[in-house]
Amino acid sequence: MQFPGLKTNSSNGRHRAVKRLLPYAGTLAIAGMLLAGCSGTSTSGSHSGGTITVADNSAPSTLNPVGAGNGPDLSYQELAYASLIQQDPHGKLVPGLAKSWGYVGSDNKKFELTLRANMKFADGEPITAKAVAASLNYFAAKGTGPSASAFHLMHATADGALKVVLTTSQSNPVIPSLLSPYFLAGNVIAPKGLNNKKELGTKTFGAGPYVLDNSQTVTGDHYTFVPNANYYDQSQIHYKSFTVKVISDTSSVVQALRSGQVSVGTGDVTTVGAAKSAKLTVLHKPSTWDGAFIIDRTGETTPALASLKVRQALNYAVDRSAITKAVFAPYGTTTDQPNTPGQDAYDPALESKYSYNPTKAKQLLAEAGYSDGFTIKWAYPSFENVTAKVVQAMAADYNAIGIKTELTGAANISEFLTDLRSKQYGLWSFAWGGQSQYANTAQVWLAGGEINPFGQVPDGLAEAFDKYTTASASDSVAAAQAVQAVLVNQAVSVPVSKFDTIVFHNTKVKGVALQDDGLLNNEIYWHD
Repeated sequence: MQFPGLKTNSSNGRHRAVKRLLPYAGTLAIAGMLLAGCSGTSTSGSHSGGTITVADNSAPSTLNPVGAGNGPDLSYQELAYASLIQQDPHGKLVPGLAKSWGYVGSDNKKFELTLRANMKFADGEPITAKAVAASLNYFAAKGTGPSASAFHLMHATADGALKVVLTTSQSNPVIPSLLSPYFLAGNVIAPKGLNNKKELGTKTFGAGPYVLDNSQTVTGDHYTFVPNANYYDQSQIHYKSFTVKVISDTSSVVQALRSGQVSVGTGDVTTVGAAKSAKLTVLHKPSTWDGAFIIDRTGETTPALASLKVRQALNYAVDRSAITKAVFAPYGTTTDQPNTPGQDAYDPALESKYSYNPTKAKQLLAEAGYSDGFTIKWAYPSFENVTAKVVQAMAADYNAIGIKTELTGAANISEFLTDLRSKQYGLWSFAWGGQSQYANTAQVWLAGGEINPFGQVPDGLAEAFDKYTTASASDSVAAAQAVQAVLVNQAVSVPVSKFDTIVFHNTKVKGVALQDDGLLNNEIYWHD
């Protein structure tokens, strides 16, 4: 999840990214977005689908990869920019602009990629290791997107015409993932774009399957992309034009699906019934969790939160089953951990850590010296309807054990970020997408993380994280889960529900799928 330029869908409280907020958000995480409709006649060659219209819930914050988010911005990026490492329809990493890659040595500090030969940017300039290194270093210097905090520690160099070498001052076991489309850094910008940085926000300078046609684009309303004749794999271009239409209301999307104006759309629990009645296919997979981050673990604003027993009490006091059933059923399940299935850190063994037990919660409060309770200031996004419901239900559970809550609902993302950084709040809520342990830890739990305004690092986390960042591939999942155990045992958050990305589609378009992590797959796999 990434905050600068982050867009939200007020109807479902989710983003296509869930996944992340590297310097700014993890994954706000979350998921969902596209609506697509097919029209026109077939043409010869790979552009067999005529035209397609895709509806997104908001306009892009910027077309520049260094500032884009991995929520609604992602579709615009995937159309115009080819990534160094691609994802298959299931989310598995596969060759993109790079045909091979790997770490050098055993400390996860040096990484090499070998590019495909004879590739060109959309403007016809050759894609070389020097051009790729320049793009990566620009991202490292100026990036504010979902992998920026990791790339600020990296430097890229060219080793010959086709080999790119990345070095980092901190061990990083997930560089391949960070170079995939979701995290944007691997979206290579052509030299012409780097030489015209002011235009990067409104024009495209990539090597992706399409290029933005500014003559057919109205900013904030619709964005039309046409095929890139220089794209390295023409078989992945299925349409003569690909238009992204900004449509914010999911109910309107279902109506458009029903009438045949669009063929694919992101839904939510409130629109599933209408979609099924229209005989649409419903796709859904877990991708996001909701609950609360305990951000004042130093007790600066709320002294009680410095106590582990108090933080544990906050977890035991919440009736996760009741909240999940009321808000997400049948497309959500309870969770005790701040991540989701499909991520390296997710551990089913941690899901029964904090069973609902208000009696135990009161006991822990008494042991911590707060038998009479205390008051917490709590910031949440009132513009996110789902999260607002979760927060209100949690607050009722806390009130039942003597903890008073002062809720502040932000009307927009700018206000919400101001609240986060103000150090006035003990709790902060946002639906958060699952992501790698590296991304989560860097963003949320380590000093300097955007979701760690008070800078407190949980006991035992630094040691576990160091082991994780240097772990071999075979040991990486176990090491990630060890970090997760620290986070759950230290009660640094109050996860309540993990819920699904929901996508509807009809029979006009093929290839639409949700990856194993719950994210919608890349548009290059869609066809008539």
